Amino acid sequence: MSTVDSTDEGTSIKSQTDLDLIASTIRVTYQVEDNLTGGRALFRVSVTLTNNCQVTLGYSPLSPWSIYFCHLRMVEPNYLPMDDSLDLEHAGIRLSHLNGFIFKMCPLESFTPLKEGDSLTITFNAQQYSASRSDILPNWYIHVDGLQPRIITSTEGESLDFVGPFDTPKRYKRFDYTLPSGKRRYDVYQPFTPEVRFFTYTDDKSNAADLKQVIPTPTYFHVTSDKLMNVDSRWWNITACDGQFLKEAKYLSEKSGISLSEKLFSSLDCDQKPHKIITLRTADVKLAFEKPLCLEAYEIIVDTSCEYIQISASEAAGAFYGVQTLLSLLAPSLNKNSGMIQDCTIRDAPRFQYRGMHVDVSRNFHSKEEILRLLDCLATYKMNKLHFHLTDDEGWRLEIPGLSELTEIGAKRGHDPNEDTCLLPMLGSGPFPQGLGCGFYSVEEYREILRYAACRHIEVIPEIDMPGHSHAAVRAMRVRYNKLMADNKKQEAEEYLLSELDNSVKVYGYSDQMMSENSMNPGLESTFTFIDKVIKELKEMHQDIQPLRVFHLGGDEVPYKVWDDSPACHALLESEQIGGIEELMEYFVTRVGNLAHKHGLDLGAWQDGIVEKDSSPYQRSKFPNSRVITYFWRNIWETGQTYDGHKLANAGYEVVLAPGTHMYFDHPYEPDPEERGLYWSCRYIDTHKVFRFAPNNLMSNADVKLTGEKITKYDLKVLEDLEDYTKLEKPQNITGLQGQIWTELIRTPEQFHSMIFPRLIALAERAWHKAPWEDMEISMRHSSLESDWSSFAHTLGHKELKRLEALNVPYHIPPPGARVSGDGRLELRSCYPGQPLSYSVDNGQTWLQYTGPVDVTTYDEILTRTSSHNGLSHSRVTTVTVQSYTGSDDDSN
Repeated sequence: MSTVDSTDEGTSIKSQTDLDLIASTIRVTYQVEDNLTGGRALFRVSVTLTNNCQVTLGYSPLSPWSIYFCHLRMVEPNYLPMDDSLDLEHAGIRLSHLNGFIFKMCPLESFTPLKEGDSLTITFNAQQYSASRSDILPNWYIHVDGLQPRIITSTEGESLDFVGPFDTPKRYKRFDYTLPSGKRRYDVYQPFTPEVRFFTYTDDKSNAADLKQVIPTPTYFHVTSDKLMNVDSRWWNITACDGQFLKEAKYLSEKSGISLSEKLFSSLDCDQKPHKIITLRTADVKLAFEKPLCLEAYEIIVDTSCEYIQISASEAAGAFYGVQTLLSLLAPSLNKNSGMIQDCTIRDAPRFQYRGMHVDVSRNFHSKEEILRLLDCLATYKMNKLHFHLTDDEGWRLEIPGLSELTEIGAKRGHDPNEDTCLLPMLGSGPFPQGLGCGFYSVEEYREILRYAACRHIEVIPEIDMPGHSHAAVRAMRVRYNKLMADNKKQEAEEYLLSELDNSVKVYGYSDQMMSENSMNPGLESTFTFIDKVIKELKEMHQDIQPLRVFHLGGDEVPYKVWDDSPACHALLESEQIGGIEELMEYFVTRVGNLAHKHGLDLGAWQDGIVEKDSSPYQRSKFPNSRVITYFWRNIWETGQTYDGHKLANAGYEVVLAPGTHMYFDHPYEPDPEERGLYWSCRYIDTHKVFRFAPNNLMSNADVKLTGEKITKYDLKVLEDLEDYTKLEKPQNITGLQGQIWTELIRTPEQFHSMIFPRLIALAERAWHKAPWEDMEISMRHSSLESDWSSFAHTLGHKELKRLEALNVPYHIPPPGARVSGDGRLELRSCYPGQPLSYSVDNGQTWLQYTGPVDVTTYDEILTRTSSHNGLSHSRVTTVTVQSYTGSDDDSN
């Protein structure tokens, strides 16, 4: 049994057994106390430790204990991180910042021993605000030198029940402060009440005519008769006419259960409309109006009189999208069984060539199986890009042959303060270097993902984030250097170094995520040797499956200050390769562009990798790449950065719209502290907000400020008067839309998928189909938009969510809307009409299915919830207080 030095009479934890007992019994309670008093700069936190065992938690000079915890906001930012530590004399505790989100608390000599039954409350300030339970990260752990660290059980897992309630405005509102102009900025959001939801949700019409037959909506869909036929898999066959589109035919067979025909049909055979045959054939698809994306176009003809279905396309991608539309037509829906289909003609092509989903697997790793499951869903809704964010500060997730340290060190997190064997246990991953926070794709696993994507006509765009967000790579290459130097291999050791050997440089700059040693150094030639090596290996992995076309360099949120005192960067300046330190970022990205071009690749970059704030984009001519795709994400409306998207398009860059206010699926679905998600760009993003995004006029989407206040015509005029105002002159350079999932707060597969779905279905609708209301004046579009939304929401509730369940894909289920009328009748609504609703009158012991208004006058409180169609998943439970409603039948909210 491990023990600590027994000569230390003051020690309280003397053995591993003592430490295990303390860890398993001590109660940690974290409470956000006050977000408002500190303005926007600070919020107040209390952490209470309660000792529930006979081992005293005291101060020991020889073997002090330490509690390590992850915190999304800088603790005591007036002192940390520039000071090494801060002593909280009131509690006898010293607080330290290690790096990134990792903090440590340990006892001072003045610490009062915490005996069994005793509690200690530690209070401190933290930066900005915290208005959601999911902000607080799990798996705090206690450590004593010489012993194995142990997770504190009360903080372990996903319940987060060690976090206190967000039950007052000071706890669930974000800020209240005054600008220098004297204007007050106050968080106007309140958590939704059941009644607010009731009047926000669309009314359930439960009429098949109100449903969309296919999502995303086709360009042209004409039902030629009401006659239905049953495409029974027992009697029908599929054929690839003249052997064309055989892969797509096999995919349809696999998904529908309909067999491939043993007979090879020719074009002449197919012209005769053979009985009970679905044929895929090559043909030009003529749309009623010009569309530039006809390579992805398709046509479907359903002829019930001949019992014949034909899918025509000029290219395989179009045939595949025709297959997806047919599968949607065959799916069960309201008043329609599986396999039933009408006479119809569909001609269709996408609105945008780029229809993407960005997936971060660095912050928290998600397995190959979950990525394959996501790819199936992307294909179902005709999405064609997977932007794969494989690296960041918190993890490197892809094996690179020849650089084993990238995954040996960079793909593991655990208790190693020096990061010699693994990275720090960021984001609540705990002290052990396996499981949560750990993992990577081997070359073969990555290639399996590529094969799966290619079969579904989805291009995988790998992102290696640089020069910032690179702590995992920087640290791994430093470990590689140390290992090779120990073997006296200096030249080999320095080949791929990403940082200077002078550790003092890093203390002068921290990233937005509080990370030092976060950036590759553009003054080191070895940095570009490393990048060239990675690009080469990526290209080779893709080569015989899906040839790599785009290398995404990231380029976002670079803490430029870290380069100010770099000798290597100053040497670059002295060599006159740059005119000033401020040109380092442009130097870096253009060199990476040239490396990508050397390998025959186009370039991708986040918005701020190409255009710095309040400036013009780098000259497009400095990049030799045929295409440079920029991803527009920073658009908090009142900052004016929306115009960056226009600047980039006008400068000749391709622009993919990925705005934080509408397409960041890591944000909550509601402004409720119990909803998971970050909220830096806006307080919440529900499915309706994604659906109503109008890509052709960015500023028409400017709805609310960060405070939640409505953006007025005057506010828009102020933005147009900004010096940075830029009118879009080259709309043809807006080439697509992309949703984003960042995984700082997403640790499990269920969380991963439910944050993406069903918002991704709304994104797919906008990326494929332009709705008529988008061209209307903003003041005139509401009625048409809401009618379209009602149809879309009904289709989700009655059809598409069932399809997700059939794919075993979790999705977010919003709580019910509820009201009690003046005569005491409970009424419920679901966000997506058709989803099952239930209520409980016995505090959740039993649940009753809701089928219509219910008399609840004899009860004080009713619990309500929404469920999946298969009954396996449920929304958050909400409480309806009957007495607060009875006596009033006010239909307004």
